[in-house]
Amino acid sequence: MKEPEHTTSPVVLVALDGSPAAAAALPVARTLAAQLGTELAVLHVIDRDSAETEAEVRRRLGLDREPAPKPRLFLRRGDPAQEILRAAAEPGVAMVVMATHGRVIEAGRGLGRTAEAVVAGTDRPVLLVRPEAVGPAPEAAPFTRLLVPLDGTPGTARALQPVFELADRLAAAIDLLFVVDPNQPPPEEPGSMRAPQYLDQPQHEWPQWAEEFISRLACTCGGCQPSAPLTVSITYGDVGQEVARVAVERRASAIVLVRRSRLQAGRAPRLRAILANAPCPLIVTGGPER
Repeated sequence: MKEPEHTTSPVVLVALDGSPAAAAALPVARTLAAQLGTELAVLHVIDRDSAETEAEVRRRLGLDREPAPKPRLFLRRGDPAQEILRAAAEPGVAMVVMATHGRVIEAGRGLGRTAEAVVAGTDRPVLLVRPEAVGPAPEAAPFTRLLVPLDGTPGTARALQPVFELADRLAAAIDLLFVVDPNQPPPEEPGSMRAPQYLDQPQHEWPQWAEEFISRLACTCGGCQPSAPLTVSITYGDVGQEVARVAVERRASAIVLVRRSRLQAGRAPRLRAILANAPCPLIVTGGPER
């Protein structure tokens, strides 16, 4: 079996392993590619000694039943995480889409080994689909609203320009959310912005705080401003539960997180907490490590 040709035209790359859980990512990837105006390609990693043909793989993954234009199939041999990372690094890959885990769809499943390795190892944006949240739906709704939780740090703000650009390409509104989690210490990064003092009395500080927040955000990320509608809100409580609650209330199409580490043990607690409760897909984009 030949090694797939490299892709140079813009493409949304969805990784499928043939399981029901992984298949939940395909409709989401199809919708994303259509909105971005890019090609959809499927990546499947097979065993090194497999004799399966491309036609057999396409039938097994159900790609023959896909609407036209049918996605291109990339076949790789070897370790799934390493092969996905290698494919993601090719020119033209706009985003990697994959399920948070493979095998069966069941409650309580977290971030699988392969998905975690891909999120930690690539600088491409990764769209993670929780199979338990979307189910085996044949179609996915378009992306019309992005929920972006922020921690108030300049490093996270500096990584928002590609997020704003993505929102513009999707014609999606943006909800910026600042969560004050009593179980997590405030950020120590110099220049970080703290929450207003009187959270229970928003009329005292909230308007001035929100105005300053947007102003500092624009300055930190080089004056970047999305053309789509943008709102800012603040809430108090467990970060995972609050982000999930607001995502449901605002009918968010996706939650966007800036990754500030390589997910080493004990790192990225906000990302893990949000992922565990996310009611919609999660887009992870890279930011400066700390």
